[in-house]
Amino acid sequence: MEPLPKTHFYVFSDASPSDWLTDGGDENWHTIVNLLFQTDPSLIPCISGGRNHEDVLSLDRPYQEIINNFNAKLPNNTLRKWHRSSMTYKKKFCEIISEELNKGTLIISACSFQEKTLRNSQTALLNSYNQNIGGIEGRNIDFELFDDKRGRRQMRHSFINFHGHHEIQAPESQMLVLLFMAWFFANQFIFFSENLVLNENSKSTDLAFTVVSDKLSGDDEFRPKNEMNLRNLIDPDGDQLISLGKSQQSDSFSGDLIVDNLAGLLNSAVDRQNSETAELITNFFPNSFWQGWHRLMPSETTLKSIFVKETF
Repeated sequence: MEPLPKTHFYVFSDASPSDWLTDGGDENWHTIVNLLFQTDPSLIPCISGGRNHEDVLSLDRPYQEIINNFNAKLPNNTLRKWHRSSMTYKKKFCEIISEELNKGTLIISACSFQEKTLRNSQTALLNSYNQNIGGIEGRNIDFELFDDKRGRRQMRHSFINFHGHHEIQAPESQMLVLLFMAWFFANQFIFFSENLVLNENSKSTDLAFTVVSDKLSGDDEFRPKNEMNLRNLIDPDGDQLISLGKSQQSDSFSGDLIVDNLAGLLNSAVDRQNSETAELITNFFPNSFWQGWHRLMPSETTLKSIFVKETF
């Protein structure tokens, strides 16, 4: 029996305004947000036993206190989707999330980028992905580029691990984002391993992430191809240090709604830096928040970023 990790984080993840790059959208901004919550250590056996995040977090008192704080103070006492909400709701959400950031109960890590930056940084993206993950093939995953029958550029990679043969294939506009997401999760995992959790007597297996991602565009219950692609990119070895899950119902669970709100807020702010939405961040969010929000810069060898505050 494998030893249980000593520390576990749920990582709720979402993207705004959409999951994928678009034709002719070079100037469009995208923001991916990861919202991290450290699970009560006494509940780690439940996670290792296969219980999903909705069941586990219903038993996690600190998490329930966070959600109760939101529900007690938000208009109509409930979380909702960002793009459907009034400015009154948005201001109150920012007040509450700022309270939680000051308490240290939640951790936000976000990266914003323009589509042209990610497209033009493909070599750096692959190099950075391979440095952080890369799989059992010597950390040298590469992709075959080809055009399908409709003339759309595709990316494909095949590999074999202890669980059999796998193929990762998607349009370039989707695969670049999936690779970036996988790299982002791994980069967070490495940071926590090296700086916050482990000591000289610890092992990487002492830490585990469960990434909770909303249903990716184009997937359904019967053909979750993008979910499987992301799963294979995150965990090509099948060691489950970083595993992938999703809520039973889209846009319903509290963690999904909080990260949806954050992604909508940050992307709107970086896209329109003189807007009322951008003022919500500068007015409410603590200084510590800015250390977790980056902007991807044009990159040649490995991915490079700067703090968004440097350009805000």
